[in-house]
Amino acid sequence: MKIKNILLVLVTVSAFSFFTSCGSSAVVQSAWRSSEIKIDGNFTDWQNHLKLLTDQKISLGFTNDDKFLYMCLVTEDRTKIMQMTRDGFITWFIPSGGSDNTFGIKYPLPYKNPPREQMQNIGREMFQQGGLDKIVNMLLEKQNEIQILNFDKYSLSLLPIENQDGIKAKLGYVDGKFVYELQVPLAVHSDYAFQIASMPGENLQIKFETEQAEAAAGRGAGAGMAQGGGGMGEMRQGAGGGNMQRFQMPEPLNYSTEVKLAQQK
Repeated sequence: MKIKNILLVLVTVSAFSFFTSCGSSAVVQSAWRSSEIKIDGNFTDWQNHLKLLTDQKISLGFTNDDKFLYMCLVTEDRTKIMQMTRDGFITWFIPSGGSDNTFGIKYPLPYKNPPREQMQNIGREMFQQGGLDKIVNMLLEKQNEIQILNFDKYSLSLLPIENQDGIKAKLGYVDGKFVYELQVPLAVHSDYAFQIASMPGENLQIKFETEQAEAAAGRGAGAGMAQGGGGMGEMRQGAGGGNMQRFQMPEPLNYSTEVKLAQQK
């Protein structure tokens, strides 16, 4: 009887550990930076630090030293790539102390108010051979600024990619993989305007959010995207016998995880 109870406890503990490690509330251990990390839009520096999140279709990696947090996100999912490069992407840093010190880095910025014809061309090229590569590279070329937000999405600053605030960000598109790298100062700095209010050894919540595309932009892109299928949209028969567009926008990315910052051994 005692053996059965012990086995039951072990199974329960194992199940609890499994579910807490797979959910968005999982605590991810950041690695201490042991070699140089170049923020260059290439994930070769992260080969041993990326973890695949199957349900989110992204790979994530975190590392830090005593001054900065470094992050890498990689995805091959076409929908997420288009959401991030066209609609905008925010990385939120929420310290354990509360929302007062929360801030977000918006990068890439949304591709605003493109001509309708251009959005239709993007939709048509989306599912052509090599079309996605062409579209993503075109969108990445336009990304040369970083927006800093407070917790209610009020813009605090607009920084150039090359800045003196310790924030580095770079996008890349390598072999069909979208790469997002980021470097952000930790609270040990006093000479930077924007820093994560956390220290090595502390926990930090990091949230990723793609913004919902504007309805007008969605209609423009949908006319071409629906032809390619892939869950991006669909055509249905209208009452008059013609085709009437019904475009279904994909759900935006909204994922958070808790990161324990590494301490130097």
